[in-house]
Amino acid sequence: AQTSSNVKQIVIKLNMEERTIAESNLTTSSGSKTVTYTNPFFEAPAIGISAQNMATGDVFTISSKTVNGFTIAFANSSGGAVDRTFDYIAKGFGLQS
Repeated sequence: AQTSSNVKQIVIKLNMEERTIAESNLTTSSGSKTVTYTNPFFEAPAIGISAQNMATGDVFTISSKTVNGFTIAFANSSGGAVDRTFDYIAKGFGLQS
């Protein structure tokens, strides 16, 4: 006996849980720090930074933002690297498998 089936449509619903990672009182070395998440996200998360001991004119930049982490760098009003303390919150979805 021969059987056959005609599949016209398959629906796959992927439900990823929202995740939040946070760390406090991290310090930079030579003005920057690379943060690596213990468990990578499914896609690059949103990042919130709260910086302490900033002086007038200080700025920070975030680079290399990926599912694995990010790098933050602090500079003073003259563009020189300065060490600062910061907290971060990373909010995203899922885990890398």
